[in-house]
Amino acid sequence: METRDLQTFLAVAASGSITKAADMLGRSQPAVTRTVQDLEAELGFELLHRVGRRVQLSEEGVAFEEEARRLLMSFTELAARAKMIAAGRGRILQIVTTSAIGTGLIPTAMAELKGVELPHETHLGQFLPSIVAQEVRSGRAEIGFSSLPLDTPGLDVLRLYSAPDVAAVREDDPLAELDVIPLSAFAGRRVATLLNPLRFQLHVAKALAARGIDTGPVIRTNTAYGALQIVRHTGVAAVIDPLTAYGVALPGVVIRPIDVPVLFYWGVVAAEKRPLRPVAQALMEAVEAVAERSIAGFKKLDPALAGQLVTDPASATSHGTGI
Repeated sequence: METRDLQTFLAVAASGSITKAADMLGRSQPAVTRTVQDLEAELGFELLHRVGRRVQLSEEGVAFEEEARRLLMSFTELAARAKMIAAGRGRILQIVTTSAIGTGLIPTAMAELKGVELPHETHLGQFLPSIVAQEVRSGRAEIGFSSLPLDTPGLDVLRLYSAPDVAAVREDDPLAELDVIPLSAFAGRRVATLLNPLRFQLHVAKALAARGIDTGPVIRTNTAYGALQIVRHTGVAAVIDPLTAYGVALPGVVIRPIDVPVLFYWGVVAAEKRPLRPVAQALMEAVEAVAERSIAGFKKLDPALAGQLVTDPASATSHGTGI
C-alpha cells in the first residue's frame, strides 16, 4: 500500500465517481479502477459499491476512509517535518483538540502566548476525543486538548477542568431578559443540543428527566457552533458546552447560565512520560488562563479524577475537588 493508493481511493470517495476522480488526479479511468481493485484485494474487503454511474462507499469503505485520511495526513506531515529539519527550522508543533476547545479557546490562547514564540510551522487538528487520544499516544501530536474520556492507557492527564453547560437564546427571545434561565423553561420548547449519546446528551437528558421536564422537538448537531447557528437563524433555544458558548460570539445570540448545573469536563493530555517542550507548556498555560478569565463557573480539578468522571460525573463535585 502506497500513498498514491490512498490518494486515489480518497479522490473516488470524495467525488463519488471513478471518472471524476481520474480527472482530479490526472490519470486514466482504467488506472484508477485498477488501483482501487488492487487496494481492495490487499485489504480483503470491498471499498465501493456501484450505484448507476456513481459509486458509494461500502460499510467497510466508510471506516477505512477515516483511517486513510489519517494515514495520508501522517505521511504528508512527515514530509513537511523532514523539509523543516533540512531547512534548520526545528520541529513542527502538533496540536490536536476537540471542536469545542479548538474553536472556543485555542485561537485566543495562541494570540496571547507570552515570552514563547510559535515555531515556524504549527498544525492544529480537530477530532473526536477518541482520535485526539490516538494522535497523542502515537506521537503524531505533542499535546491534546479534549473532553472525556481522558484517562486512556499511554497518556498522562496534565490538566482537568469543569464548567457548567449553558443556554443560548436569540436576543429577541423573552428568556434573554433573564440573568439565569431555569431548566424548566425548556419544557415544551423546541431545543437544539449536541449529538453525543454517551456524554453530553446523556447528562443533559438526565437533568431534564430528574425534574420531569419534557422538551418539545429536539434538533441535535455534532458541533456546538452548529447549534449556535441554529439558534441564530431559527430562534430555538440551545443547551451547549461553555467553551464554545463563551469563546465564539455570534451576532444576535446571548449566553445565559442555567439554574441547574450540568457540568462539562475537559482537559489536557500528553504521551505518557514524554515532557512537553516550552512552547507546548506555554500554550497549555495560556488556554487555562483564557478559560479561567472567560468561562463562568470554571474550575480546576485534580487530574487523577479523570478516570472516575467517565463513570461517575458527579464525583468531582461530591468530593470537593475544585481547586
